[in-house]
Amino acid sequence: MSRLIDHRDMTAAQIVDCCIQATAIMYLCETAAWSIQNGGEANAYTFAETAGSIKGALAAARELLAPVLDALESHEGLQH
Repeated sequence: MSRLIDHRDMTAAQIVDCCIQATAIMYLCETAAWSIQNGGEANAYTFAETAGSIKGALAAARELLAPVLDALESHEGLQH
């Protein structure tokens, strides 16, 4: 699934795929944050590296959700 598909060209299946991928990324971030919070390795470098990874993963999830939101906002049923 490409994140570069224009939202006007997305099928319902592609929208669902983007949501599933973003949800999986958020779950991984949640798990990593939980591990840090609950006594993961007490290594400052590991924490900094994990925090950087979480930041990058959440940015990817945001990129996946952007065309989904655009597609939903442009849907005629949601236009005002």
